[in-house]
Amino acid sequence: MTKTELLMQERDDLQAKIASARETKTESDRESSDLKMMEQELLALEQRIGRSGNEKAAAKADKPRSDSERMERKLDEALKDSFPGSDPVSTIEPTPTPSR
Repeated sequence: MTKTELLMQERDDLQAKIASARETKTESDRESSDLKMMEQELLALEQRIGRSGNEKAAAKADKPRSDSERMERKLDEALKDSFPGSDPVSTIEPTPTPSR
């Protein structure tokens, strides 16, 4: 099973729990807050499912088409990973060393 299929199965299970909780019509504070928590969890799962579908499309679009694009991407990633560098930028210049 793929990650998306697992998320969809979890969503279906949660929808069944929510439907069951709504049918029991007990009005205690704890049960109503539990129902709200399950509904929020369902919304989060639906967002994750949507993102996982979009990530596949984005991965295909981001795939480099040529060797030069691949090299440019590697150089850009190396630059991002090394930023800001080992030494911070300084606005003060060092004093010149005396020449002998």
